[in-house]
Formats: sequence, structure tokens, C-alpha cells
Amino acid sequence: MIGIAITGLLKANEDLLALVPEDGIFPYVANEQTPLPLIIYTIKDLDPEYDKDGWLHDDCAFSVISYSEDYANLQLIIAQVRKALELKNINGTHRIILTGFAEGYNISESVFRNELTFRIRIFEY
Repeated sequence: MIGIAITGLLKANEDLLALVPEDGIFPYVANEQTPLPLIIYTIKDLDPEYDKDGWLHDDCAFSVISYSEDYANLQLIIAQVRKALELKNINGTHRIILTGFAEGYNISESVFRNELTFRIRIFEY
């Protein structure tokens, strides 16, 4: 469910879609031969919390990983990813918060990479 919501928020950002085509946004792995730039999102962790009466909520960590051959373009992409997700609410959740940032360069693939990590509390499915 959260993956569908992530996709929906990303694809609702027209400025992001001007940088990364809609068919360049994938869960977990991109199709082979997909041209850059592209985005892959992953659910990293789901931590449920309970009390004596049962389930209270799930804390979900997820990442959005962006790839581009051009570093300046990558920076534009991650700014729009952050704008698309940060502090947004999905039905049955608290706001999405940014919790981490990491980037690098893959020399064998000649591609720049950025990973933004987010957390969201889900209290209703």
C-alpha cells in the first residue's frame, strides 16, 4: 500500500515528471535498458508498535534513489523528489519526514546516484 502512495505522490509532481519520465519511476528495480535519469523507490523497514489492546501503528522507512548521468540534473531531481514527498500526508498516516541523504558516483556505470530516506507513521490501512 505505501509503495502505491509513494508512486502517486511522485507522479503527481509535474516538475519532477519534466525531469524524469513517468515510465522512469520503479519499485525496487528498473527495467533493463531504461534510459537515465530514473528513480527507484524501496521500502526499507516496517516497525510495528503494539500496546496491551493490539496494534497501534507501523513506522515505515523507505528510500527514493535517483540516477542521472549529469550531477546538476540529479540535484534538480532530488529537490523535486523531496518537494513531492516531504511533509505530505497520505490517508491513515502522519506526515512523511526526510531522515537521510547519501550520494555518490558509480565509475563503472558513469552515473551519479542519490538516496533520500524517509519515514512515515501509518496508523490506519
